[in-house]
Amino acid sequence: MSLNHRTTLLAVAVALALPALSMAQTNARAASSGPNPAPAAVAIYAPNATITESFDVLAGASPNQCPTGWTCSNVSAPLGTTNWFQGNPTVFAAQAGAGYIGANFNNTTGTNTISNWLITPVMQFGTGAELRFWARTSTSAAYADRLEIRASSGGNSTGGTPTSTGDFTTSLATINPTLLAGPGTCVSPAGAPNAGGFPNAWCEYRLTNTDGIPTSGSGRIAFRYFVTGGGPGGSNSNYIGIDTFSFVEGAGAPITSVPGSGGSIAFPPYTVGSAPLTSIITFSNPGGTSGTVTCTAPTPVEFTVSPLVITVPAAGTATTTVSFSANTAGPFNGTLNCTGSNGEAFNFPLTATATAVAGAGPSVPVPAFGDSARWILLLVVFGLGAYALRQRWS
Repeated sequence: MSLNHRTTLLAVAVALALPALSMAQTNARAASSGPNPAPAAVAIYAPNATITESFDVLAGASPNQCPTGWTCSNVSAPLGTTNWFQGNPTVFAAQAGAGYIGANFNNTTGTNTISNWLITPVMQFGTGAELRFWARTSTSAAYADRLEIRASSGGNSTGGTPTSTGDFTTSLATINPTLLAGPGTCVSPAGAPNAGGFPNAWCEYRLTNTDGIPTSGSGRIAFRYFVTGGGPGGSNSNYIGIDTFSFVEGAGAPITSVPGSGGSIAFPPYTVGSAPLTSIITFSNPGGTSGTVTCTAPTPVEFTVSPLVITVPAAGTATTTVSFSANTAGPFNGTLNCTGSNGEAFNFPLTATATAVAGAGPSVPVPAFGDSARWILLLVVFGLGAYALRQRWS
């Protein structure tokens, strides 16, 4: 057999072996037993969800894959042969759709600490924010698994070590916090995890502001597969899956104004024809993202507003100017209505009074004199002067 022929056969053998090797790396440590129900045809996300992820298709090549736009960071020490990966259907089927995302004991080697992070894109926190997802471990649950759910209002740093949490200082919940072996129970209806083990069937979890999702600003949610004493030689860590993720972004902290909504803007007395009078409205935005306030031009037209659309930066302020001028005397009343990007409603009653300048009576025109008239006037003056002198000396 020629060298080229042997090389070709070796390449074919490697190509055939790689999928099997990848599948072996993404297996569970203990064989699953019991029912493995087929996935739901359609994923059921949270009502009004603004961000969803089915995990049906992951970027990259198994066993190192990640959803597009997400961050997958395995900081286990030492690193194992897997990261996050497309869930292995021979371990268990997806909760819904064609796939799920998984992690397992091969995230590290020997007996060590697993710390593998799955981090969402930036999302808007706020009042009413809600996170829903499904998770489970293998059917046997012979080795303890743990999954932390954390939030960051800053960056996406994990700290870089197996025990650090970096920017994700806010703990929202933990599935199996004390690393109990054996299957846990699933709370119904969906809520935060209980203190028991890791459920060995798909279980839905629901977290809200009550569980620690920030009520303002923006940031990221992270799933941390965190197992001490893990790895192929450890007494803990097996296999977990996550599926059907959805997030309802919350309403940002409300924009406020000075004067407050409903506060009257009363202009001082105005004289018709003089320069416009002005008053300033200041809008404040305590939220973590910029907002806008959009105003409707008030009536009557003697009141004007500029600008009508005000961009209010995150944690900042912006102003608009209300002006009044009139060509006629009289009282003027109007209302300025504005709407904030978070649904805030502002209304400002406007009042002003214009008066006309008091008249000085009719004017008497002064006739203009030409050169001839000026000479005649001069001769008259001299003639009168000469006559006066003659009378004096006569």
